[in-house]
Amino acid sequence: MDLHVVEELASDLDEFAGDVFKYLALQTQRGYGRQYVRGLLLDGKRKSVEPVAERLGIPRQNLGHFIGQSTWDYTEVMQRLAARATAVVQPTAWIIDDHPFVRYGRHTAGAMAHCGEREQHLCQVAVSVHATSPTGSTPLHWRLFVPKLRAEDQPRCAAAGIPATITHRTKQKLALDLVDELARWGLAPPLVIADSDYGNNVAFRTGLSDQGIPWLLAVTGAPVTAWSRRRPPLHVDDIAAGHRYRARRYVYRRKTRQHAARSGWFVAVPVHIAGIIERDYISRHVPERVLPQRTLVVQWRRKRGGDVFRSWITDLPSGTPLSVLVRHATSRWSIETGYREMEQALGLGDFEGRTYNGFHHHVTLVSAAHLFCLEQRLNPKGPAAT
Repeated sequence: MDLHVVEELASDLDEFAGDVFKYLALQTQRGYGRQYVRGLLLDGKRKSVEPVAERLGIPRQNLGHFIGQSTWDYTEVMQRLAARATAVVQPTAWIIDDHPFVRYGRHTAGAMAHCGEREQHLCQVAVSVHATSPTGSTPLHWRLFVPKLRAEDQPRCAAAGIPATITHRTKQKLALDLVDELARWGLAPPLVIADSDYGNNVAFRTGLSDQGIPWLLAVTGAPVTAWSRRRPPLHVDDIAAGHRYRARRYVYRRKTRQHAARSGWFVAVPVHIAGIIERDYISRHVPERVLPQRTLVVQWRRKRGGDVFRSWITDLPSGTPLSVLVRHATSRWSIETGYREMEQALGLGDFEGRTYNGFHHHVTLVSAAHLFCLEQRLNPKGPAAT
């Protein structure tokens, strides 16, 4: 936003900041929180501490200390953001994802040796939970992934300010931790959606099921269904081939000025998930010891010719309409749009600090700026709507 628009929104920003930062202990912290969000909203090529401080006309050292060294608890702010976001978005699902952040120093908290998605040799990865609905999407929580080798390197952990209580946890366990923490804040997902890194993980699926949380998760072509031990398990492609004739076409993303329309052919098939871990879980938790029926959703780009494009497994009721399954399964594009907005306009990837707390402070304040923009976009009387 240019300076004129940000100034027009000053009273709205004051109300917003007063709400989301009200539990911070010090008035100076609450003030710098508002200032940092304002700096993220202002136009500028980079949104790291130094250029943001310059645009705001405040000392770089003060703003840098607030982000990198100050001990304010980012979860206090995320809790207010999550409550406010849920009221605004009224989510039909939560989407769990992990996002890479390019880094250039090996002492950076959580730095990994390689990040293939960004074709960089050094990245951080953060697990995130997003509320999504036709209204929009916005982050509810973040947690930095700390690789096992880094977690075991105590001197580097100390240098990056990683608390001694933080140990290595897989991305799937981090995601469940975030869901648990959101539950303690009084928030529960109507449905959890995630990609195959999570869908292929039995512990993640059963962790959601143990909490009574419905899920719809992408899977790869691993064994999917087996009615009994005596029958060999079938793979996604095996099942899909026998049901392709029933596939129906859906346009799951309408054409916009930025994107062409997206469509595909979809079918839903009842399955029983195969696997030793799955059977062991059922034997210990289900009195009847019968593998529960799930639904496999398959997508092709064309009805005839070509391999399976994507597939998902869900524990939603068997009578759920295919149109609803397709809408949920293909809803990931909403957070991809959110990531792009946060990267390009709000400086999500511009933080140059190396500390664990600094990273979480930055992504929390970017989330605040993103939610503020979403609220303004939905406000029919606001400048963003004119």
